[in-house]
Amino acid sequence: MFTCSHAITHKKTQIIQICSQCQSIDMLTNTIIFTDQVTLKYKNINLHADKILISHAKDIHHLSVIEAHGKPAILNQTQEDIKNSIFAQSLIIYYNTNDDTVTFIGNAYIEQSGSSIKSDKIIYSIKKKQMKAISNKGNKVITTLLANQSKKYV
Repeated sequence: MFTCSHAITHKKTQIIQICSQCQSIDMLTNTIIFTDQVTLKYKNINLHADKILISHAKDIHHLSVIEAHGKPAILNQTQEDIKNSIFAQSLIIYYNTNDDTVTFIGNAYIEQSGSSIKSDKIIYSIKKKQMKAISNKGNKVITTLLANQSKKYV
């Protein structure tokens, strides 16, 4: 049996919808833990994971961190132009809502518009549209770029 929860964030009334088989709340740390076949929808982001932790700042209505764990955890971010939507996966996905930064840790992979990047760790700033990939010793960052195939008219 699945349980679904709804939460409202502090600013422009954003709804978070989380469905899972189990959930628990730690009121001392303001953390909610969802486990077993977890799906989360927040803004234009969809997460699928084995476990998702949601942490709130001291003000209980201020969402600060969404942390997803999976084998892999998967993130889909839809864009206005559907061709530019982002698919990403890693063992841990850490989304800091305060600065709109997503960190992918462990077998991190991001694909957008046919291009992709694979690394041990990828940090992606949603607002700045900037990405940084970091690999552990002995590993490499692997980037695949889709060449522009626009037709030229003579």
